[in-house]
Amino acid sequence: MRITEIRKGKNGRLLIATDEAGIFPLYEKEAAAFHLEEGADLPDGEWERLCTEVLRRHVIRRAMYLLQRADRTEYQLRQKLTLDHYPDFLIDTAVDYVKSRHYVDDLRYASAYIRFHQTGKSRIQLKLALQSRGVSAAVIEQAMAETYEDHEAEQIRRFLLKKQYDPERTDQREKYRIYQNLCRKGFSNSEIKYQMDLT
Repeated sequence: MRITEIRKGKNGRLLIATDEAGIFPLYEKEAAAFHLEEGADLPDGEWERLCTEVLRRHVIRRAMYLLQRADRTEYQLRQKLTLDHYPDFLIDTAVDYVKSRHYVDDLRYASAYIRFHQTGKSRIQLKLALQSRGVSAAVIEQAMAETYEDHEAEQIRRFLLKKQYDPERTDQREKYRIYQNLCRKGFSNSEIKYQMDLT
């Protein structure tokens, strides 16, 4: 494997580019200890030793640090580690490590997200938010079944109150606008109509 480029990265690290393994971050002292230079060859044995002794430890530490700062889904953690220039196989190693210790758990994340946001978001909004964070459909469905409490009627009533909706005095155009707004938020048509007629 040939080292094609070495450039300065963030936080005192170098970014080492290779023709086979892509790019990986390394501290200057570590690069010097492994005699890494632009244009030089890195024998397979040295690459394996570098991965085992140095890079594996770094990527796991980085994953742990990211999870201490904020709860994340597996997808979000992978994105962060990719931005740090770790190769995919090392990211897999770090994710396997934190998952085996339940530091990353998409079901726990989804359940907590639903519990915290369910009074302000519709069922569809919750699902879309979790999908955008990389949570699988199966995990979202399980979390919804275990955690979600239906607050749809209450949310619609709150929205109508905020808009000072009065079925007797609100004209048809305004009713339609409010109805469309609630539909876009993901509430069911039947519940919207029911609450608008009831108010």
